Amino acid sequence: MKIAIFDVSHWHFPLYIPALSDPGVELVGISDSEAFAGARFAQQLNCRLFDSNEELLKADFDFALVLSRHSRMAALAERLTDRGIPFLIEKPCGLNLREVRRIRQLAERRHVHVSVPFINRVSDWASRLSPAEGFTPEGFQHLSFRFIVGLADRYERNGNSWMLDKQQAGGGSLLNVGIHFIDLIASLTGAQITHVSAQSRTFRPDITVDEQAILTCHNAAGQIGVIETGYLYPSTAEDQRDFAFSISHTASFVRAYADQLYVKGRNQQQARSTTVEFNTDEYYPVFLRRSWADLAEGRPPVAGLREAEHAIAVLEASYRSAANGGTPQTVEHAL
Repeated sequence: MKIAIFDVSHWHFPLYIPALSDPGVELVGISDSEAFAGARFAQQLNCRLFDSNEELLKADFDFALVLSRHSRMAALAERLTDRGIPFLIEKPCGLNLREVRRIRQLAERRHVHVSVPFINRVSDWASRLSPAEGFTPEGFQHLSFRFIVGLADRYERNGNSWMLDKQQAGGGSLLNVGIHFIDLIASLTGAQITHVSAQSRTFRPDITVDEQAILTCHNAAGQIGVIETGYLYPSTAEDQRDFAFSISHTASFVRAYADQLYVKGRNQQQARSTTVEFNTDEYYPVFLRRSWADLAEGRPPVAGLREAEHAIAVLEASYRSAANGGTPQTVEHAL
């Protein structure tokens, strides 16, 4: 399979690299619109650095990774879809719901396979919350997730300062990391989120995206979820984020922190503890390999543009709520 990778300065790109050396994978080339990390990765991967996305689009390839600025994603996705080329596109897939819906509709009309790395879906810890483990979709009563990542200035250091500009990024911590848990709540419960209430804060006067946010949501089944996000953690390479969650289910109560998953059944005196990999970075190559396998075997993606559109609809309603002091909002979903 011949692979093209668009815009390798994205902070997630290094996480995909382990999959690029798999048997049968040929890296045709890379691009870097930000002119930050392209030369380094071209040398590391021994591949061609194309002068622009436009030049890379002219190359011969079978599958693409789209890691561009959020404001440029949809246009590039449309070009690939017009050519019938399958691809993986980083969330949020576009700058707003209108853009994401347009590329979803186009991909469906053209029958183009598009995957979106909602990596929690392929994580070990999420598999512990599956029906096979006794966690039926209808049994979830309350889901609460906290995901606080590194400070906003990390985007300035890694060549992605556009992430701090709402006109380019679309949103801040709630969009960037909260989107994963919006998708996870919908995935675990099997029901779309229908109503939201949110609040957000920005601390630095020179940026226009949220550095802290909290979202309360409920879905079509009446289940309640809470998501707390932030660009507030003094992260290091060994200690990148604060990630914890608690879940009430009719079968068990679950708590997670550090590398421990605690599960206490409704009729148990003692909780059982399991060591689990909660470092979400580990699941990006897993997701990419799953995308290739789904494509090769003719399966729909484990997560794709339908799921991205749902998450962006929830986010747009959330940002409307935050702008109106937390006033509850109804989520607009496609028919």
